[in-house]
Amino acid sequence: MKKIILKEDFDAEMRIFLNFLNSKEYPQHRNIIFSCFPALKEKLEANVTDEKSVVTAFIQEKRTHNEQAIRQSVAFVKHELEQKGEKTLEILAQLMDYVWESQEDPYFLVPTIFPLSPFNKDTFFFSIYPSLQGKTEYPRVLAVSAHEISHMILLDILKERNIQMGQELVYFVKELIAPVLVYQDDFDGMFKKQIVGNYNVLEVYFEEGGKSVTAFDYFLAMFANNRAEGKKFNAFLDNMISVCRKIEQEIQDKRAFDDEYGTRILKEPELLEKFREPIVLM
Repeated sequence: MKKIILKEDFDAEMRIFLNFLNSKEYPQHRNIIFSCFPALKEKLEANVTDEKSVVTAFIQEKRTHNEQAIRQSVAFVKHELEQKGEKTLEILAQLMDYVWESQEDPYFLVPTIFPLSPFNKDTFFFSIYPSLQGKTEYPRVLAVSAHEISHMILLDILKERNIQMGQELVYFVKELIAPVLVYQDDFDGMFKKQIVGNYNVLEVYFEEGGKSVTAFDYFLAMFANNRAEGKKFNAFLDNMISVCRKIEQEIQDKRAFDDEYGTRILKEPELLEKFREPIVLM
């Protein structure tokens, strides 16, 4: 059976801090990191010549100061993976009509105090940032795992089917497919039903026939209809991509707005209202 293996990796944790602090693809991530770690911003401003050493020392200090809570957090995550990780993957694969070439090669979860949960190839980083405030239990770990691994599977499907899209379109599609999948009743007993996703897609609205609906609800209904008609996941994927290609410019505009304002969108009502202006479907 396919498994999710917990792997502690300080070097990888340090790299994601450095990569996202300087990401051209996601410029707002630097602000997110600094909002969570204002002391890191001060230290970097005081030493602009050796960012790597500053970040490494900062992470080490945070981990040492919060060692017990981090250790308990890691133990909780490991237990959840061992108890329900395999079944969660089985359900996800069924929802996506996906068969792995090898059942032996695992996915890896790296617990990190980084405030986000990115992924790379067969590895994803699960944020235990709340451990720095004393939290040691993470009931969303399996939902987040399904979310992140759905990205990996989707990218494999796109590659296998030679489906090519622009960067913004790939992001939009994968970040909406993931919460749609995680929200399915099939996961009942694995984790609490919940919407697990990013505000920069979950706050996007569509308008069709004079009615406004979130992009999430639109594709959730599309997925449900696809299953009710007995169609495979790829039929849903093709339909979704077809819709998104027609509004690719509008999707790019939403991404540019998010790059400019970031999480201020959630904090300032006028920005949120602007971001929620619906994309008219063609």
